[in-house]
Amino acid sequence: MYRRQRTNLPLSNINRRLRRIAALLTALMLLSGCSLLPVEPETLQPPLVEPAKEQFNVVQASRGKIQTFLKGTAYFVSAQSEALSFKNMGGRLKSIPVTVGQEVKAGDLLAELETGDLDFQVRLQQLNVERAQLLYDQARKAGAGAVDLRLKEIDLERERMSLQEMKARLGQARLYAPISGTVTFVEKLNAGDNVNAYQAIVTVSDPNKVQLTYVAADSKDLNPVKAGMPVSLKYKGKDYKGRVLQTPSDLPAAADSTKAEKNGVTIFMSMDNAPGDVKVGDSAELTIELQKRDNAIIVPRSAIRSYMGRSYVQIAEGERRKEVDIEIGLTTPTEVEIVKGLEEGQKVILNN
Repeated sequence: MYRRQRTNLPLSNINRRLRRIAALLTALMLLSGCSLLPVEPETLQPPLVEPAKEQFNVVQASRGKIQTFLKGTAYFVSAQSEALSFKNMGGRLKSIPVTVGQEVKAGDLLAELETGDLDFQVRLQQLNVERAQLLYDQARKAGAGAVDLRLKEIDLERERMSLQEMKARLGQARLYAPISGTVTFVEKLNAGDNVNAYQAIVTVSDPNKVQLTYVAADSKDLNPVKAGMPVSLKYKGKDYKGRVLQTPSDLPAAADSTKAEKNGVTIFMSMDNAPGDVKVGDSAELTIELQKRDNAIIVPRSAIRSYMGRSYVQIAEGERRKEVDIEIGLTTPTEVEIVKGLEEGQKVILNN
């Protein structure tokens, strides 16, 4: 019978073998782990795109005729109107016996101030004048001496002067129509309200004498308008001719600021061969040619640019923009005259 024999290896040899085995297992595990990771795709480079060329909306500066016009709606007003006020005195209003639209005749009472018992005093003074006249006549017929007759004459003259002064005061407190016509304005006042001297109370206009008036939004719009300029008018679908009668420059400076402001934006015009059915308050469309330039350099208004008071345009030079300062002349709603800074044929970029 055979016995097995156990061979005992040295401990250092065993440890060396174990380290080799561990290193081999670690390497195998690392290799197998790498094979499990997904393969990253290759990054593609973006395609090269050429930048788009800038597109210009351009027009050529050209020569031509440019005109400016004043256009608007004018209204027929009376050519003869009288605005009435108490010239030399104010006071409390007694009455205004007329209304807007009322027909009046020259001499009709339009307004009056309170005068107390001045009416009674006038009547009483009229009697005093009559009495003094009788006494003077009696003395003259009786052959009175020169001194007595002169004294009677002085009394009569004194009473007459007193009556004239009273009547003048009464007249100053009343407004009478200076012309026959229509009441076109009445101040909104009630009996007992205070009225100032020179305050317009009533206006009377003659409806048979008419003219046209136009009120501008800005006084600068009327600067080119001169008296005598021809006017084209359209009234009830028909064309008429007329002329400018009065402009702000034709009027002296008004002391009243409100009146001065109104005068500064108002022109008056006539209509040739006006139809008989024209009435105060009717309207007509007006056109006045203000200024005209022939052979001017013109560009669209949309080409003009401005910054802090500077006017300029952009011109196209190849694929580049170039800013050019300009001086502007006449301007219409669609076109602008270039006085300086631009030449005919240059390509101007529109400011769209």
